[in-house]
This record gives sequence, structure tokens and C-alpha cells, in this order.
Amino acid sequence: MENGLILAGVDGSQNSLLAVGVAARMASLIGARLGLVHVLDEPVLGYWGGLHNRMAEDVREEAEKTLADVAQRVQLVCGMTPEIFIESGLPDDVIPQVAAREPGVMMVIVGRHGLDGEHHARLLNPRTGHIAAHLAGHLSVPVMCVPPDVASSQICEAIDQLRSAT
Repeated sequence: MENGLILAGVDGSQNSLLAVGVAARMASLIGARLGLVHVLDEPVLGYWGGLHNRMAEDVREEAEKTLADVAQRVQLVCGMTPEIFIESGLPDDVIPQVAAREPGVMMVIVGRHGLDGEHHARLLNPRTGHIAAHLAGHLSVPVMCVPPDVASSQICEAIDQLRSAT
């Protein structure tokens, strides 16, 4: 399915890098395109005037840098150029919007634990992360939840290299 698009959620966590690795490997195996989705965690300091805008710009720049690094590594090692989607809002809302808007989305892949899960041991559901469970209930395409201990043989070599470099 050459026109198919596999979306991978990237929040900067190690588990989201694994999700990208699984998505890149799967896209490569079936000849699909790879999309990287990052939802900005913008500051909510609206009453501080220019400070809010500056902080929002910093958040966007950091997201762009992270996604560019991941995309470059995937391109060099896996031989595919990911499409990048940087959106504002809540992941629960934004990822389904991107999936509905982009033609050919055939699957969404996310990590079980995002940045919050790396800092807090509690999850709403220990088998699936909050985002994965929400997406599975709201999308009409398969949702894959990648555990933090997925085997290196199941991910694109580029991501395994990127993870060991950090």
C-alpha cells in the first residue's frame, strides 16, 4: 500500500522514540509513508504578555529540533523521509484530527509511556497508556501501543542508535 501513512506520536520520551522505530520498520516493510506527530505543550501564561509568546516559540523550536533529529536519523539509516506534523492542543484531540485530515492514514503508533509516564509510575491502565487507550476508542484505524521494553530487533536501527546516543 504505497500511499498509506503510518503516524507515530513523538513527545520526546524514550518510549515515543521506540514507537517511531516500530513505525519506521513497519512502514519500510509494507512500503508506506511515515509521519511524525508532535503535539506542543505550550505554556499557559497568557497574562504575562510577551513572555508567553517567547516561551511558546521556545517550545516550538525545541519540538522542531527534536523531530528534525529523529527524521534525519530515520532518513539516513532507514532510507525514508518522514512527514512532520507539529500541532497545538491536547494529544487526545490532535492526533485524531491529524489522522482524519491526512489522506491514507492506515495506522497510529504511540508509546505506552509518554514524558509523563517516564516521570510518574502510575498509569490509568497498566497494559496500555492513556493516549493509546483513548485513540483506540476514537479512531477508525488500528492503534499500536509500543511497550518501553520492545526488542531492538523490532525497531528501525536508526532509532536504536539514537536512543543509545542519548
